[in-house]
Amino acid sequence: MRDHQDLPITPDFDPWPMVEARSVEAQDGALRITWADGEVSLHHPLLLAENDPADGVLHPLSRETLLSPTDFPEDLAVTGATVLSNGAIEVAWSHGRPPSQFHPGWLRGNAWFGEAGDDINPVLWTAKELPEPPSFDGPAALENPALFRDWLTALRDYGVARLTGLPNRDGLLVEIGEQIGTIRASNFGKTFTLEVKDDPDSNAYTSHPLPGHIDLPTRECSPGLQVLFCRENSTTGGEGTYADAYRIAEDIRAEEPEHFAALAEINWTYNNRAKTTSYKATGPVVDLDAEGRITSVRYNTWLRAPLVAPLEDQDRAYKSYRAFAKRAEDPRYQMLVTYRAGDLFAFDNRRALHGRRGYNAQGGARFIEGFYSDRDDLYSAIRMCDRQLATEV
Repeated sequence: MRDHQDLPITPDFDPWPMVEARSVEAQDGALRITWADGEVSLHHPLLLAENDPADGVLHPLSRETLLSPTDFPEDLAVTGATVLSNGAIEVAWSHGRPPSQFHPGWLRGNAWFGEAGDDINPVLWTAKELPEPPSFDGPAALENPALFRDWLTALRDYGVARLTGLPNRDGLLVEIGEQIGTIRASNFGKTFTLEVKDDPDSNAYTSHPLPGHIDLPTRECSPGLQVLFCRENSTTGGEGTYADAYRIAEDIRAEEPEHFAALAEINWTYNNRAKTTSYKATGPVVDLDAEGRITSVRYNTWLRAPLVAPLEDQDRAYKSYRAFAKRAEDPRYQMLVTYRAGDLFAFDNRRALHGRRGYNAQGGARFIEGFYSDRDDLYSAIRMCDRQLATEV
């Protein structure tokens, strides 16, 4: 990779590749770039101005802008541009503003070419298409940044991924969590152990079977990630189930659109049934973005509060919830896994439904500990791995 020390800094810390601009010019106040591969991009003057790496505009250490939008003239315009000998692009301004220089790789990476780039593209699956979670050698992944990145990427894309062969060591789970990002504490603690309690504050702390669900829909924003580390398991039963709730919802959208509409429109309230805490949150089963893409699922059959709504809405809501439950409990959608000592399962808690078959708590030892985190930490960790690997090339 070319040394970038002679190029302007960028408003981030990513190692932007060197790209070549064939020609540059001002066009209607914007910057027009024709790239060496023939692509053409236009760059708004205010976008350029607030990301100007010049002193007094961009802090050289934080890489954050120091100015407000009102510090720039509303009619600021690019009046000319030049490609410098080092490949940087220099922009001339109206209003007597001094020229600015920009890294060509950053300009290319933030250019509009007709559609926004998105590095989050879920791969939807059924049990037939993904009978086992993407799996990686645990000790090797913790030592090899490229393999660790592959595990995180599989988790992002499929909603579930596994590390295998990890040692039974106190503190290892937290170390892995902090290697990803920040562990999110809950009313169950920073970490939790799935054990049978005499006075359980969740069905998870019993040996009963658990249908597929997401955890903590009782929160305004449910945790985006959950990680379970099996340190020991000699009990009978207790196999885990995982299902892609996005695939379930998309199949309902295609085959039962009236139920999908209700799942996306009608709000349920979820509340925890504990003696010492009282959490409540409200939202639809399926969250959609402005383009209609599924962004999260809010599904837990035993934490729903009574639905206070007109009878006709209740009728639509119960029918649609039943339609979702019917698919969620269908083996066609369920990946069945055995929790083996040394296995660590990470999954998207707002996408992957996780459940458990019942087990005999008296017939052996079962030690599974876990924690919550968020998708933001996962996405950041992937970008940091990419940044590290790019600088090593």
